[in-house]
Amino acid sequence: MSAPLFKAHPADRPMRGTMGVGDSELRSLLIQGSDGGPMPLTWGQGNMWDSMTALGSESERLNVSWSIPLKGGVAVTEAFDRIGRLLSCLDIFRVSFDAERVEQAFRSDAGIEVRVTEVAADAASARREVNTRKDPACVDLASKAFGMRESPLRLGLQHVRGIVMQIDVAMSHLGFDGGSYRPLDRLLRDAVEGRGISAVGMQTEELVEYEQSADQVRRSDAVINGWLAASSRLPPGRGLMAMTPGRYSVTILRSRAAAVAVQALAVRHGVSASGIVVSALTEVIRRHLYSELSALLVVCSNRSHPRLTDFVGQTIGNGLLVLPSRDPGGRFVDYAKETYARTLLTYSRARYDCLKWRDALTDLTARGLATDLTYYFNDVRSDRGTWSGLERRLPDLKGLLEETSVATVGRRDLGDATLFADLGSHGQELTLQVVCDDTRISSSDVVSVLTAFENLLVIEALESGTHLT
Repeated sequence: MSAPLFKAHPADRPMRGTMGVGDSELRSLLIQGSDGGPMPLTWGQGNMWDSMTALGSESERLNVSWSIPLKGGVAVTEAFDRIGRLLSCLDIFRVSFDAERVEQAFRSDAGIEVRVTEVAADAASARREVNTRKDPACVDLASKAFGMRESPLRLGLQHVRGIVMQIDVAMSHLGFDGGSYRPLDRLLRDAVEGRGISAVGMQTEELVEYEQSADQVRRSDAVINGWLAASSRLPPGRGLMAMTPGRYSVTILRSRAAAVAVQALAVRHGVSASGIVVSALTEVIRRHLYSELSALLVVCSNRSHPRLTDFVGQTIGNGLLVLPSRDPGGRFVDYAKETYARTLLTYSRARYDCLKWRDALTDLTARGLATDLTYYFNDVRSDRGTWSGLERRLPDLKGLLEETSVATVGRRDLGDATLFADLGSHGQELTLQVVCDDTRISSSDVVSVLTAFENLLVIEALESGTHLT
């Protein structure tokens, strides 16, 4: 790696003579490293490619963002230096994507946009108290799409009289996924708070080399062939959708009762919260929307893979979840356990060449041989521990139903799914955002389905919760 790791950029100079509370200035942090490429996308990047390129200037809705409250007192200039040294150690921050050739390269230097804002001391203190919520400054950083040749990271430094109190982070979903949060959060905290640069894990170029190895390609091809065979065996359907113009309603359920019910069922029956949600969601879809639903595309992160634990980059792929049949007289918990077992298998088989798989499925779809592959599920919770202990609130469940809200909050003009459900959390509240193709599912039907989803969870939790202590 070339030295120095960090050097001043002309845009680092203040834009005005003095700053006051509430003032912001935009700076550029120049990072340096070694040239690399051009080379293929990682398999995870390939999973995002069609969506990102089709959305273009609207891809900001896929950006990843969060805020990092800091301890101690580091000056803005020192924070710049420490962040520059860290980011120069990671090739993904110097990436440049070539949209025509569908490949990537790493530049010897790149500029990272940094917004520096002075805040009042009481405002900084309040932010530290509510650090589980996204700061408006962080949301603002993520409100603009990233260009293919733009560095895939934007930062904000919030300071009180020159001492940094918080870092705001926004990243392109083509370069990163939600699982990047933990390793990058740790690295930034350690670097800025003066603990140095800890182990940075696998680099993107190294991951490409690993994925392109003969053994991994054979494994990938075997998985792809298995999924293609499964798709062609299932009842024929809509196949795989490309990003298509249209009207796609966005409806959100916000429910503390559902969070309590999910956690109670998960604890009682040894099924993950995500597994319970997938089971309840597919159950109500089959009852109220699409009785022939046989498969779900599950968005899968692969950070359980030992080589990817500390990887800062994109690891997400879609896994094909073939749903178990549902005996009309059977118990929901039995269906949930079998669905969960299949979900675990789906996650374990989720790393594959997404570009190759998409091409193969597109061909299968064109020939009318694919099942319906337009129903998706994604667990986007950044903190999986906020519902811990909620099972003890089971006696309050009926009262909590009064706090529930279900509403259609907007529409989009591009989409690639009949139904795409994102499971999230806001503190101890479950959120389920569902984006639906209005030509297939009306927004009023989605509201009814989400209401039925919550009711199913509450009924099942109350029936199975009598033995919880």
